[in-house]
Amino acid sequence: MAPKTKDKILAASLRLFNENGYDAVTTARIAETVGISEGNLWYHFRTKRDLVKAHQLALFEQIDKRLAISSTPENVLEKYALFNRAVFEEVWTYQYLYRDQAEYGRTSPELEDKVHNVYETTTAMLVRFFRHMIEAGHLSMPEDELAPLADNTWMVIRYWPSFLRETRRVVKLDKAALNAGIRHHFALFDTHLTAQARRYFEKNAYA
Repeated sequence: MAPKTKDKILAASLRLFNENGYDAVTTARIAETVGISEGNLWYHFRTKRDLVKAHQLALFEQIDKRLAISSTPENVLEKYALFNRAVFEEVWTYQYLYRDQAEYGRTSPELEDKVHNVYETTTAMLVRFFRHMIEAGHLSMPEDELAPLADNTWMVIRYWPSFLRETRRVVKLDKAALNAGIRHHFALFDTHLTAQARRYFEKNAYA
């Protein structure tokens, strides 16, 4: 079955926003890419902000799958590698949402609670992962350092695209840039991991 016009618009706008930046892409360019009139695009999405909201809703569906990942001390290395790949896949797929918020503005009011819940749930997940690593003997770190480590880990993941754009003028991420973000986040606690855990993540946690 051929993709519907609405789906084509969402796919084209996501690619264009990711590759060029939100402000650099007009609705006219999106319509031209899809092969429709701008009026036809407006029938489905009146503004670029409407496209942002649709992309955010799709991102939240992907995030919900990642938030369902659970771990035990016995499988924590496997589950953390899975979590790591999933969260950086979100960044890869919806990179402009992570990178260009200064351009497209605040999240719509009805989604702000969802965003806040994602942040809180993600940091709580990270604390559990780190605690399970400690219980399994993979990580050596005081309990009172886990919450700050979780916050710092999430900050590196969440703001990596913005950091690259603002400091290195990188707009579109490639796999090397994505893996550099993964490496930077592991640098926060790499020296506290056992050699076995470091080898496991080196082999399994990168894109």
